[in-house]
Amino acid sequence: MLTFGSENSEINKHSRLAPFVLSIKDDPDNRLSIVIALPKNCPAADDISDPRLKDILSHSTRVIEDTEQLYEIAFGSYVIYQCRNESYTSYDPTEVMKGKYLVIFERSHFLDYYESVIFDKDTDNEKVCRKHYGIYGENHIIDVISNEPPTIRKINTCLLYTSPSPRDGATSR
Repeated sequence: MLTFGSENSEINKHSRLAPFVLSIKDDPDNRLSIVIALPKNCPAADDISDPRLKDILSHSTRVIEDTEQLYEIAFGSYVIYQCRNESYTSYDPTEVMKGKYLVIFERSHFLDYYESVIFDKDTDNEKVCRKHYGIYGENHIIDVISNEPPTIRKINTCLLYTSPSPRDGATSR
């Protein structure tokens, strides 16, 4: 099972890449639900007409979402969250985190930042439980600060999709 703060070798069972974030839902009661799909390798596309491109891509592997491996990460409540395009993020050695893909931060710029933008009405007991959780996806980085740990459960494909995956035409990697 996937957990925050661990190596999560299950994510890389079929691919070396990070999971894909498929949806983020924030409901009126401040419950945050994030659905991820594990990555999987599949054959390169055969429908490429340009012979030079086809030759280049013949040595690559296409990576797509594994719609049989979907997980919901649910926060019953949160203090603050943000979603960033992973192309605009960089590693910062001053931040201290544990885990791979689903990380827990002991020190981060987001923890420093949130204190300057929110009015913190929580008690000291609630603040002791507060943590910064990071979800490092193939195209997204999601940061969540919460007083409660999230639940992670495997979900059925039909709960998320009623039509084919929007990434059926995913690019090669």
